[in-house]
Amino acid sequence: MTSTLEILIPVRDPDDGLARTAASLAAQTDRRFEVRLSDNFSRTGREHLEAAEKQLLAAGITVGRAKTPVELKRLEHWNWAQAQARADWLKPVLSGELLKPEYIARLRRRLEEKPQAQFVRCDAELRTEWGVETLRAPFGEASITAAQFGDSFPTKVDWICRAANVAYSRMAWLATGGYCNQLPGFASLNLNVTLALHHGLENIAEPLVAVESADRLSLNESRGERVNLPLELWLILRQARNYCLAAKVPWRCERPWRRAAAAWAGHW
Repeated sequence: MTSTLEILIPVRDPDDGLARTAASLAAQTDRRFEVRLSDNFSRTGREHLEAAEKQLLAAGITVGRAKTPVELKRLEHWNWAQAQARADWLKPVLSGELLKPEYIARLRRRLEEKPQAQFVRCDAELRTEWGVETLRAPFGEASITAAQFGDSFPTKVDWICRAANVAYSRMAWLATGGYCNQLPGFASLNLNVTLALHHGLENIAEPLVAVESADRLSLNESRGERVNLPLELWLILRQARNYCLAAKVPWRCERPWRRAAAAWAGHW
């Protein structure tokens, strides 16, 4: 049985970045997916929503429109949008982010090869002011277990901290409770670590997505509020360690906070 896939695009006051995202979806070599455009009470940019919908429909892609019942905070909107989905697999995409033409084909191929998979990441192309960088996993295997994940985390963090280059089963996402509103700076990292520790990880070692900046935390709750990134990272590490102890998953990192802080010294 072929798994269904839904691309979720939450927007608020969208700009022309949404057109670039829609164009990348329309260019997919495998179009066995649906798109949900979720609008969080946009006051401007509605014309970009209409244009994106027309662009996707013209490419033969099924598009659904949703609007939040009330104005939500950013992470609340993400959770609301994904809770509306009914597909087997969910792929979050922010306005302005791009999926390379082979992304859906590569994802579906992996799901056919590993029907038990719950969480899949790929490499990401990061477009910074210094040029283009590729964000790769710190291991060579195509699949790793929860125990093996502990060997690669938290020595390195950035490879697993984003929403742009991951997809997950809807049931796995529901079981986590979604994005944590209390961790606005590292909500995506927290979700991804939880999924990897519960289900292991499928890795596609190709840069199949592109994002504009290497240091922008796209799930940051509010640009106008202070976010304590070191404290959030410490809490995520403690939570991960506690889970491993309870679930008897080997936790080989003796000083996780020191290792993670060293890896992220240039990010805050």
